[in-house]
Amino acid sequence: MWWIWSLPLLSGIADASARGVIKLTKVHGLTLIAAGSLFALPFYAVWLILEGAPQIHPAFWLAVGLHALLLLLANIMTLEAHRSSPLILTAPYLSLTPAFLLVTAPLMGGGNPTWLGGAGVLIITFGLYILNSQNGHKDWIQPFRNLAKERGSRLMLAVAFIFAFTANLDLIALRASNAAFYLLVDHGLVGVLSLILIFIYLWSGRASNEETSPKGSWLVLMFYGVAAAASSIPHILALRWIPVVPYVIASKRAGTIFFTVLMGFIFAFILKRPDFQNEKENLWHRVFGVLLMVIGMIVIIFYGR
Repeated sequence: MWWIWSLPLLSGIADASARGVIKLTKVHGLTLIAAGSLFALPFYAVWLILEGAPQIHPAFWLAVGLHALLLLLANIMTLEAHRSSPLILTAPYLSLTPAFLLVTAPLMGGGNPTWLGGAGVLIITFGLYILNSQNGHKDWIQPFRNLAKERGSRLMLAVAFIFAFTANLDLIALRASNAAFYLLVDHGLVGVLSLILIFIYLWSGRASNEETSPKGSWLVLMFYGVAAAASSIPHILALRWIPVVPYVIASKRAGTIFFTVLMGFIFAFILKRPDFQNEKENLWHRVFGVLLMVIGMIVIIFYGR
């Protein structure tokens, strides 16, 4: 069933689209998170109707509660990082999540990769890091040097670590209910918590009505919600059929980068857009990074069981 591995790749592609929205709109971060979560709910509701109500085990509520809180925190930190620092200084750190998962997954019931599967995860992580860190400078160590002076870099390193826990909580909650019910409750909680924070910000004077208003941004917010659903659904289905969390997240991150690099090549080499001509620079390191990810995926698919 090799096609199952397309699910985390598709999730990564949708995730890349969602992250692009962060740079396209100036709407308040909490408004973006709330709208993105709430606009995704109809997709999960229809799925739940088709799939039926699950039998809910006690572990579900603890897992979904922790996940919603951590996901909201990670989303807030991601928005702040992307908006306070250039993407080139923040992007590399998210590629470290699969490596962190090699430690957290066995401890949290997220599956035990085989030695070869773990090696595949590390190969993908290295390829991801090369592509991210080289997107604008040639020093692979530079992102870590940025930690001292770039707040956005420190935030994204923390986000990468948080995701090493939330991904395992995804699997725990999935096993304690079903996919549709979990996503509906989880994203509903994130949306409600975001709205509560907006009211707290307004009440305390930390934000104004104009800053948090979605007026004029409805299409962008709806797209963000659709992208969130398009990322979450294949992600949770991948965990259902590939219950080894490091494999799924490594493949998801690979999907994000595959899509980003492919779009860059299309705009630069086929459409010849002048604003994408920098994609022609450092071509060989891009090919090398993608090749490493492909090798890592092959190792996981054929030798990770």
